[in-house]
Amino acid sequence: MAPLPLLSQMMQDNLSPTFPVDPGQMQMWKVQVAGQRQPLYLVDSRVEGREMQPLCGAIGCAFFAYIPQNTDFQRVLATYLNPHVPPGRNLIEPTTTVDNGLPQLIVNQLGAEGFQQYTLGFNGRVYEIQQIDTLARS
Repeated sequence: MAPLPLLSQMMQDNLSPTFPVDPGQMQMWKVQVAGQRQPLYLVDSRVEGREMQPLCGAIGCAFFAYIPQNTDFQRVLATYLNPHVPPGRNLIEPTTTVDNGLPQLIVNQLGAEGFQQYTLGFNGRVYEIQQIDTLARS
């Protein structure tokens, strides 16, 4: 379950006050690996059971990541991802490699070039792409 201050911070950062979805209905994961200094909260804006997804569009759906900072939360990732990935793959996979106190993330995407894996590392402020690998479609 997401901490309430995180939900209100997420609303403030990303959504208008008239947004038709309760952010508590969005999927959220708390990531903590060995060597990680603080929890990382990954947020998938899709709401299960809804036909229309308000934060999805032609380029994908909104995904966010937050870390605790003092009494608030700091957004360290805000991106749109294609939620459709090959069977047996997760959209975002935390690794055990830690950059500046947070785990690297592998983002799996199906694109025009085929299946791509993006390695994201934390630079101390936000996550940024460190490497892109194009893999053959299986």
